[in-house]
Amino acid sequence: MFYEVRRLRLLRELAAYGTIAATAQACSLTPSAVSQQLSLLEREAGTPLLVRDGRRVVLTEAARVLVASTERVLEELERARAEVSALREGVRGTVRLSSFPSAAVALAAPAIAACRAAHPDLRVQLDEREPEESLRGLRQHTCDVALVYEYNLLPRLPDEGVLLQRLLEEPLMAALPPGHERLGDSPLALADLADEPWIAPRSDDALRTVLERACQQAGFEPRLDYASDDFTVIMSLVEAGLGVSLVPRLVAEPLSTDVPLCEVAGLRLTRRISVAARAGAARDPAVAAVTAALRDAVRPPI
Repeated sequence: MFYEVRRLRLLRELAAYGTIAATAQACSLTPSAVSQQLSLLEREAGTPLLVRDGRRVVLTEAARVLVASTERVLEELERARAEVSALREGVRGTVRLSSFPSAAVALAAPAIAACRAAHPDLRVQLDEREPEESLRGLRQHTCDVALVYEYNLLPRLPDEGVLLQRLLEEPLMAALPPGHERLGDSPLALADLADEPWIAPRSDDALRTVLERACQQAGFEPRLDYASDDFTVIMSLVEAGLGVSLVPRLVAEPLSTDVPLCEVAGLRLTRRISVAARAGAARDPAVAAVTAALRDAVRPPI
C-alpha cells in the first residue's frame, strides 16, 4: 500500500484546522483541491477517513492512525534530507528565517550578519511573523527556522513536528512614567498600579491576555485606556504620563525613551524565546549554522 506524502500532509493539517475551508486557506489551495486529494488518500487507504459533522469533518480511527504515523514519516524524511545536505562540502544554500519584530532586531539581525561573514555561500532570508504563523510556516515548508515566544501564564505553543530549543527567558517589566510615585518601590507590586490607566498592545493577543491575567491575579481589572500595535507608541504614551504598561525587556531596551522599567513583585511573569525548526532538521548544516548564530546573538542576562 502506497501513500502519497503530500496527501498525508493535508490530512495532518485537516486534523489541526478542523474544516476543509480552513485547511485550504492555510495550505494556499482551493477547498475542492483539498477534498479531491483527501478522496484520493481514502482510496489509497481503502477505508473511510472522514465523517461529515455539519461544516466540520471528524477523523475516523484510521485517519487518526495515519496522522500519528505522518508525523514520524515527515520527521524521518526531514532527517534524511538533512543528512544528505551534511554530505556536501561547506555550508551553503538558502535558509528562510521567520521572526517576531523584537527578536528580529535583537537576535536575527546580528545572527544573519554573522552567518554572512562566516559562510559566504549561505543566504539567509528574513520575514516577520508571529509565533503561531511561524510554526505553521515550518509545518508547511514556507520557512526553515523560526524565532518564537511563549508566556508562562499562557498554554504552551503547539509543537507537533517541530523542535523548540530555548534561547533565553526574559522578565516582563512594568513601564512607568518618569517621576512616578512608585518608582522607589523595586520590585513593584502590580496591585499598587490598580488605579492607573493601562496601555496595552492592540493585536498581540498573547501579551494583552498576559497583562489582563497578571492584573486579575493581583486583584483588579486593568483599565485599558490606550492600545497600539507599535511599542514605540506605547512607550511614548507611558513617557507622556498617560498610563503604565507591561512589556518584555527585549522590547523595551532598544527604544530610546526615558521610561523606567521596574521588576514585578509577587508574580512570575516571563517570556521564553526559542528557536524552532522542523523535527529531524538539526543535522542540516545550513539550519545548524543559523541556529548557532542565533544562540551566539543572545546577550547575557542583565
